[in-house]
Amino acid sequence: MVANLPPHYHTKEAELKKAKTPEEKIEILLEMMAIMPKHKGTEKLQKELKSKIAKLRKEAAEKKTISRGSPIPVIVKKGAGQVIIAGPPNTGKSTLLASMTKAKPEIADYPFTTKVPQPGMFQYEDIQIQIVDTPALASGISENWLGDMMRKSDLLIFLIDLSDDDVLEKMDDAIKVLEQFRIKNEDRWEFTKKMLWVGNKIDVHGWEQIKDVLCELYPIEKEIIPISAKENINLDVLGERIFKRLEIIRVYTKIPGKPPEMKDPYTINANSTLEDLARAIHKDLVKSFRYARLWKHGQGNPLIAGREYILEDRDLVEIHAEETK
Repeated sequence: MVANLPPHYHTKEAELKKAKTPEEKIEILLEMMAIMPKHKGTEKLQKELKSKIAKLRKEAAEKKTISRGSPIPVIVKKGAGQVIIAGPPNTGKSTLLASMTKAKPEIADYPFTTKVPQPGMFQYEDIQIQIVDTPALASGISENWLGDMMRKSDLLIFLIDLSDDDVLEKMDDAIKVLEQFRIKNEDRWEFTKKMLWVGNKIDVHGWEQIKDVLCELYPIEKEIIPISAKENINLDVLGERIFKRLEIIRVYTKIPGKPPEMKDPYTINANSTLEDLARAIHKDLVKSFRYARLWKHGQGNPLIAGREYILEDRDLVEIHAEETK
């Protein structure tokens, strides 16, 4: 059977000849794999490319060093939490960022479009959550700074392409990178970070079968959130899950004798106390705290609460403090 390779494939072949580093060659080979039609006529070529990629990854792992002069991207945390979108190549990470925020990342049909992290702000009801698109997780390519950024984040979205016939191979490779970054335990299905497993491209026919196969091999069936970033399907569900998985609450405040401030609530960790809220407002307020009047969301009469009272989402608090001399 004739391979019938598209013109773009031959363009990448020419680029491969000019590439110098193992990382550059791996990136181009993976793009060639993505471009190549999958049928019997290309099976031999697929095996050859996979073999080349494996050899180059081994070479890159042996030689990998961080250049002293190379810049390390830094994304300053903003909003109520920082959420990293991570995953294998070409899963739609940039499309998801563009669909949930006002950010305008470069989007293309070939892998490794994203070279540096791209942040955007997601509006969830009355708070903003920072979402960051990152380069793909792939052995021999993912830089150490990406692992550091992921470890410092509040939540990871692991994005999976449910339209990709090679999803198992890419998933396995990305999971190995998480192990190298010390985000996954090498021996158990345990992670050092809060995770959300998200299956993208459910607008493509056949995604259910790929999801079923994926869930047979990985214990994510009860957790995976099916979405389409391109068609905005289930993004409201994803937004709700992001908020819940961050494990934060919103607390509104009012000054005695004045109307409540119902914009820009304080966002603090779930199970925080009134003392924790007072500390978030101002450190001196902890010492002068006497009591608080507190209104539960949707209820009329206030409660009188002490500093150990555990707050809940959307509580309205009026703190009474001793007058400072």
